[in-house]
Amino acid sequence: MNLPSNSAATPESATAAPASENASSAAGAAPAPTAAQRRSARIQIVLMLLIFAAPVAMSYIWYFFVHPANGQIYGTLLEVAPVVDAKVQDDDGQPASLDQLKGKWVLVAQDGGACTATCRDKLYGLRQVRAALGHDDIRVERVLLLDDAAALPASVKADYAGTHFLRVQGTPLATALADAADTSHAHFWVLDPLGNLVLRYPANADLKRVLKDMERLLKASQIG
Repeated sequence: MNLPSNSAATPESATAAPASENASSAAGAAPAPTAAQRRSARIQIVLMLLIFAAPVAMSYIWYFFVHPANGQIYGTLLEVAPVVDAKVQDDDGQPASLDQLKGKWVLVAQDGGACTATCRDKLYGLRQVRAALGHDDIRVERVLLLDDAAALPASVKADYAGTHFLRVQGTPLATALADAADTSHAHFWVLDPLGNLVLRYPANADLKRVLKDMERLLKASQIG
């Protein structure tokens, strides 16, 4: 008695392959997202951005409104707004920008490349404030915007190592900090970790009071 050959296809097996292929094709073709799904995705992105920005926003609320040190805020509180950034070069000719420092608090001053006595005084002040923050100093960067073509003395770079010297002549950054009276050389500023200008100080500021402002901001902030 002859057994049925394995090569003979039954009706069921003859139709199995096409069904499998159809199932594979259906699985590979993802359905287009509905309007509701797209709206949900956008909401999730917005919520993620708010979660990232919330710690900085809360630090402002806590510092300037909830616990304002008997109402005495030394720095001039600015309308929180992002500083205009630009792709520039550092003093060694390497590409640089303020965006590279996002995620840190930034003490920023502006002056000419010759960096005369008043310029050095500002750099000294920025260095001292950062150093006095102790273990929180790693959360703060220092920047000097150089708004002309004058050569920066090697002694300045050596004395204030760790400062980011950015060449901004002819870029939007050259005028980003100046007000109507063009007093960009007469002040220094604080940028938050999101790149916003938040505080301004006179060039000859009381460093102890600047330090107190920074300590409170860093204590209240969960990022940067």
